[in-house]
Amino acid sequence: MNTFYREYLDADIDRFGTNCEKWDKLEEHFGRGDLVAAWVADMDFRTVPAVIDALAARVQHGIFGYTENGAADKAAEVGWLKRRHGADVSPEWILYSPGVVDSLFFCVRALTAPGDPILIQTPVYGPFYASVNKFGRTLVESPLLETEAGWRMDFDDMERKFQQGVKMMILCSPHNPIGRVWTRDELTRLMALANRYGVRVISDEIHADFTFDGHRQVRILGVEGGDRAVMLTSATKSFNLAGLRQSSCIVPDEKLREAIAAEIDRAHATSPNIFGAIAQTAAYTHGDEWMDAVVEYVRENRDCVVEFLKENLPEIRVRPQEGTYLMWLDLRALDGTHEELRDLLVNRAHVALNSGLDFGAAGEKHFRLNLATPRRNIERLLSNINSAIRSR
Repeated sequence: MNTFYREYLDADIDRFGTNCEKWDKLEEHFGRGDLVAAWVADMDFRTVPAVIDALAARVQHGIFGYTENGAADKAAEVGWLKRRHGADVSPEWILYSPGVVDSLFFCVRALTAPGDPILIQTPVYGPFYASVNKFGRTLVESPLLETEAGWRMDFDDMERKFQQGVKMMILCSPHNPIGRVWTRDELTRLMALANRYGVRVISDEIHADFTFDGHRQVRILGVEGGDRAVMLTSATKSFNLAGLRQSSCIVPDEKLREAIAAEIDRAHATSPNIFGAIAQTAAYTHGDEWMDAVVEYVRENRDCVVEFLKENLPEIRVRPQEGTYLMWLDLRALDGTHEELRDLLVNRAHVALNSGLDFGAAGEKHFRLNLATPRRNIERLLSNINSAIRSR
């Protein structure tokens, strides 16, 4: 990483007072505001300089009327997917929506009916549960298998449930919170099963740009049979743009695309945020070097945590994640209930992590740590946790 980006990402930026959920909502969510915030999945890094410049130039124009995504926006996204992931995407496959969770909701409403069974692999990102329960569909869980070699999909369990009438599967790729980057073989096997039983696969790939140690994100549309899947993606995680509300729903199948587009239209969600569109296009056009630096920085933070826990707190188990900037901490070896451990982290260690129960019952006595923050915050967080546990 060059000196410019090292200093850029190390910068101590005060986010308090910016209506920032991650830092300004600590007291509301945790009961106190003096915490190291490592929960909400956004980054404490300034975005790509070219994005800031593009937004500033557009602000100077001074007129912010209704807007549309243009051909240049789609070309930038197609270029990024090809350049970074080797994925071939046609511009006409791209639908826009305000966010990946919004897209997930649109897909559930467009492609399933009330009562239809929808399968998710648990533990998993909370809105997956909401997308099923909120719209009167039937939740089907296929727990991931935690083995000595790492987390695995339970293909036998999935096939049994597909045979029982599952209509849709929501895939998290890379997986949040466990950090697996699914291999081409795993995804090919998954799509073969899904297509055999007529199950629609909706793949949330918002964290796809964060992979480590030679693991490479395989886009669902690029595996055999993946042309019948739907890929949800966005620049918001990659470039820290979540507040600008822009995402893509990429659908090769024309009939599926028409159904989803109709649902987006019914929600009157077809008009983009002008700044979201500008930021995403600038990021996809000029963000390669910045993205490489951020991935390296997060990997270094990950390795720092792994080494610290190994040397000082071996009771906290962790598998170095293959992807995402989110680490899944296993505190089951520590005495106390989940709530007692949460209280220890909040009120004695003064750190804010996501409760594992936000990701389902399998998250009991687990907590999710956001690594996308300057190293000083990681070091402070680790020191606080160590002191709190050692002084129990």
